[in-house]
Amino acid sequence: MKNIEILKNYIENNNGIILASDLKKLNIHKQYLKLLCDEGYVERKEKGVYVKKGKNVNNFFLIQQRYKTGIFSHNTALYFYHLTDRTPLKYDMTFKNNIRANDEIIEPHYIKQDKYELGIIELELQDKTTIKLYDLERTIIDILRDRNKIDLQIFNTAMKEYMKRKDKNLIKLSKYAKEFKMEKILKKYMEVLL
Repeated sequence: MKNIEILKNYIENNNGIILASDLKKLNIHKQYLKLLCDEGYVERKEKGVYVKKGKNVNNFFLIQQRYKTGIFSHNTALYFYHLTDRTPLKYDMTFKNNIRANDEIIEPHYIKQDKYELGIIELELQDKTTIKLYDLERTIIDILRDRNKIDLQIFNTAMKEYMKRKDKNLIKLSKYAKEFKMEKILKKYMEVLL
């Protein structure tokens, strides 16, 4: 099978997307991807992200490809968990504190490296792409930690809606609260909500 056919086959079986990093795995030179671009078969959507012509790709996926070490968090995660009815104006992403992200479309948050990976999950979007975000309980702890920086209405709604959920995990929430030294503050809010 020729390299072009291999690439087209890969793209078809990978939801119409190919990453520049996939070329290494396929052992194919990047010139073949350029040929597919010139031919109009794929188009570059983001640095290192190529999509079959005419395919719409979720912006959350594209942003995460741009900021591979960023994890969707805070208001953006609340949006995915349906704990807010507001679409975020900026993409909230958490990074290790030794990384700096400067972009007007993201709201960066920074965390010590030992806490960075706590609660990361992958979420499959409607277009079959996946993104990384923090799980529900980590998201609650994050907004609790940054409660003075978050719109009060969004914060209160998220806390109330979390408590109504059948899938909430109060044991995991307590574990995260302990890890982030937020037990007293969490207890105070839980007493008000219960």
